[in-house]
Amino acid sequence: MAKQSSSKAAINTPPKSKDNKPVIYFLLAALSVVFIYLCNEVKFIQDDSYISFRFVKNFVEGKGLVFNPGERVEGYTNLLWVLILSVFYAMKMNIESISQYLSLGFSILALFQIFKISSLVEFKEENNKGKTVQSSYLFNFIPVVLMVLTGAFNFWAISGMETGMFIAFVLAGIFYYIKNKNSGAPNYLFSIYIFLASLTRPEGLYFFGLIILHKVIISIREHKAGFIKDIFSKNNLITYAAYIIPTALLMLFRLSYYGYPFPNTAYAKTGFSITYLTAGWTYFKNFFEAYMLYGVVFALPLFLFKKKENFFEVSLMYLLIIFYSIYIIVVGGDVLKQFRFFLPVLPLIYILFGKFLEDVALRMKSKGSGSIKTGLAIALGVSIILGIINYNNQKEAIKKDVETENGLVEKMKSAGLWFKNKQTQLGRPLVLAATTIGAVSYFSDVIVIDNLGLTDETIAHKPQHIPEVDSLVLNWKERRYNPEYVLSRKPDYIYFSTGIKPSAYAEIAMVTTDDFLKGYYAYPFSVKEQRFSDVVYKRRPEQEIASFKNNFSVNPNYNKKFAGEFSYGMNMLNKNKQESIRAFNSAIDKAPPFFGAPYQYLGDIYMQAGNKEEAFRYYLKALEADSYYNVNALAGIYSVYVQKGDTENANKTLERLNQIAPEMK
Repeated sequence: MAKQSSSKAAINTPPKSKDNKPVIYFLLAALSVVFIYLCNEVKFIQDDSYISFRFVKNFVEGKGLVFNPGERVEGYTNLLWVLILSVFYAMKMNIESISQYLSLGFSILALFQIFKISSLVEFKEENNKGKTVQSSYLFNFIPVVLMVLTGAFNFWAISGMETGMFIAFVLAGIFYYIKNKNSGAPNYLFSIYIFLASLTRPEGLYFFGLIILHKVIISIREHKAGFIKDIFSKNNLITYAAYIIPTALLMLFRLSYYGYPFPNTAYAKTGFSITYLTAGWTYFKNFFEAYMLYGVVFALPLFLFKKKENFFEVSLMYLLIIFYSIYIIVVGGDVLKQFRFFLPVLPLIYILFGKFLEDVALRMKSKGSGSIKTGLAIALGVSIILGIINYNNQKEAIKKDVETENGLVEKMKSAGLWFKNKQTQLGRPLVLAATTIGAVSYFSDVIVIDNLGLTDETIAHKPQHIPEVDSLVLNWKERRYNPEYVLSRKPDYIYFSTGIKPSAYAEIAMVTTDDFLKGYYAYPFSVKEQRFSDVVYKRRPEQEIASFKNNFSVNPNYNKKFAGEFSYGMNMLNKNKQESIRAFNSAIDKAPPFFGAPYQYLGDIYMQAGNKEEAFRYYLKALEADSYYNVNALAGIYSVYVQKGDTENANKTLERLNQIAPEMK
């Protein structure tokens, strides 16, 4: 018992920093200003944010918490975030800006929480005269400095997504779990904050489970055989109930409103296979390389386990870090950039690292090797240098990701407004099947079928498996698709993530189907006011589909591997022309007779090489295959006729082009 009381004295003694509150808040405010500046340097809105915005819009407009009116699918993972944004949207405020301000504000709160958690872990060291060596509260700024200089945290703090809020709630729950560990009353604040984290993202459930596991471990360690009585004490049962009861109500809401206990995205994105494990391990490895000095920052604090009086805090943080990392690896990492999934536990790693540096400084002081001020200066110097190295190493990658995401959002906004205009012209709801569904869905207000299944129940729970597609190795985590279901809904347009090229599993799977090849053609369009142009697959007129004919008799039993070969050929167009030619010819050998796209691309290659006759021959084959609906082949033929001075045929070709692609730039 004496040992235990010593531990309490070491950790629960009122922090020496109480008299320094003005300095603490000044320094935290100064670091927050630096943080805001760095976040502003990478200012952007993640395209996925617009998925939440669409739910917000439909909810406020009385259509329900739905992505498409009438379709109850929980295609978001951030219920509390959606509800908070709904309040601001109802007040007619700019939801894009508000989401960024809120995200930034919660991220700053997370910085304050990091300092507070670090302050709870106090070390006790004696010198050779038996006197206690005093530390400095300034050591607790080390993890805050490291977090401010973490480019990934800056990136997500300004993204318009719920990441900052989730981190803030998780850290608040951890703070109150540590602070009240020896309290004789129920730990309501711990339960409330972890529940708010669970209401923000489903991973909050995992944090609650891990913390309770830690509580069991500590109870066994301290109470031995009597741990069951301790774990199921009245106060602990009340603490558990304060979390479990509202969480159960949340589950009941999901079951009654959506039909499933977890968000639809959990079913669409995750799986358990060697493919997911490999992707998750790569994600983990890249994170450790980017911010952990290949694991050194994570490993050095393991020496803190020697300090028995701080076992509670050190074991808690390592348990959360290790088991949460395992979870990330198992689910395959994240589809989005910049290590979003690791950010909730990254502060814990930084806190441990800061405490390791503090421990080294205290030991040096106790042995007369230097002053605590010298140790503090060295520790802060090491931390700042580490932070700057990490920041600079990731700076260019983050800049590129920001530019890419801003470009994507602008592109999808323009496309969304174009689809909205098409819906107005149609005079009925327009149905769009898309792979990247954020801004395009928010700005279009059309019915959107998510090819990846994030907002679609059928694709998430009843995926179609095409072995020739499943076996492909692509840079896409989302491996669920159901092209037969999507095409059965007869979408007016199908919008691939990269325009004309199928790149995702769902897109390549779409290309393997007869209904897609016979029913859709690549349709170039442009919005002159916004200097925007792209290609979407447009549904052919019903009479054209019904009378679809082709004159090819080759390859009636085609091999679905052709779609992968075709996609690969397009990927190699600007890298290796000979490899593209090989891939396109391989696609032709395996493809159905009515797939003319490889012929068209072979024509383009020969056209660029100046071989007009060979190009013309392939263009004709492309048109013969898909009934004069290959717009790019027609454009190539038109160009050849013009160069030859064949005005009559050039005009006929141009007339056909204007008929099927009047918006071609």
